[in-house]
Amino acid sequence: RHLVGNGEGLALDLSCGTGFVGRRIASSKKFRHVFALDYSQEMLGECLRSIEREGETNLSISLIRGDAGYLPFRDEVLDAVHWGAAMHCVPDAERAMKEVYRILKPGGRLYATTFLRPFPDVVFRFFTVGELEKLSRGAGFGSEKLEVEGRGVYGIIRATK
Repeated sequence: RHLVGNGEGLALDLSCGTGFVGRRIASSKKFRHVFALDYSQEMLGECLRSIEREGETNLSISLIRGDAGYLPFRDEVLDAVHWGAAMHCVPDAERAMKEVYRILKPGGRLYATTFLRPFPDVVFRFFTVGELEKLSRGAGFGSEKLEVEGRGVYGIIRATK
């Protein structure tokens, strides 16, 4: 619901994994084109297999292998970014959030989810709601257009540039 479109814009499913959300965004026709980006070639391969298995080869979606900290887009080119349940996997979440802010057009929207503590930071970095808010503000998102909430073990960020 936060990622609204009129069928003309561009959207990114960042850290897309199997591409479930990116494929749903593409099939909604709310955006002209969707980019599904993941660092893992294996996940992109699974995304492609899912597209083929589900008969979704007509979707306007492009798969990109890339790094969330160095997004391969020009400044202010995207209308929406979905970053689902993967922020904790990114080595430099601050840099990645700044990249998201950079590529969003003014008025562009971010919907991000991640895991919160009490999970221990052993392999991945987990966050508190306060840390997610600080991370978002540090990237440039202003408080009047920023909502950060916790729902159990999930953190949710809704932001508009």
